[in-house]
Amino acid sequence: MNACTGKTAITFGVFDLLHFGHFELFRRIRELVGETGKVYVMLQIDEMIAKYKPGCKSVYDFNTRQKMIETLRTVDKAIPYDVVGIDAVKDIGFDILVVGPEHTNERFQRLFKWCAENGKEVVSLPRTEGISTTVLKAIIKDL
Repeated sequence: MNACTGKTAITFGVFDLLHFGHFELFRRIRELVGETGKVYVMLQIDEMIAKYKPGCKSVYDFNTRQKMIETLRTVDKAIPYDVVGIDAVKDIGFDILVVGPEHTNERFQRLFKWCAENGKEVVSLPRTEGISTTVLKAIIKDL
C-alpha cells in the first residue's frame, strides 16, 4: 500500500459492535495516510440505519458509537451522515475515500464518479476474513 502521508481519508459505516475487523480497517487507513494524515469515520445516524437496514437492530446509539470510535488513536474524528453520497462528503476536506469491496451500489457509484471528477482517490480495502458484525451478533445470540 502506497503511503499518502499528510492526506485525509474518510470511510463510511455504522460500526455498531466494534471488532477486530474495524480496528484493522482503521489501522490500515492510518497506515495509508501516515501519522501526519487524518482519518475521518463517516458514522451513519440511527434513523438511517433503521431505514436502510430494516431488521438490523443496533446495540449502541449514535452518540455512544461516536465516542467509542473517537477514543481510538487511529481515528481523528467521527462525523455523522445520513445517506452515502456526495452531499455527505462535499463539504469535508478529504483526499481519499476508503471503501470495502461490498460498496458497489448506485449511491457509491455516483460518489466514485464525483470523487474522480474532483481529484479524490478511491481505495478499496478487503474485509478482514472471518469477522463481521453480523457474524458476531449471531454468535452472541447463540450463547
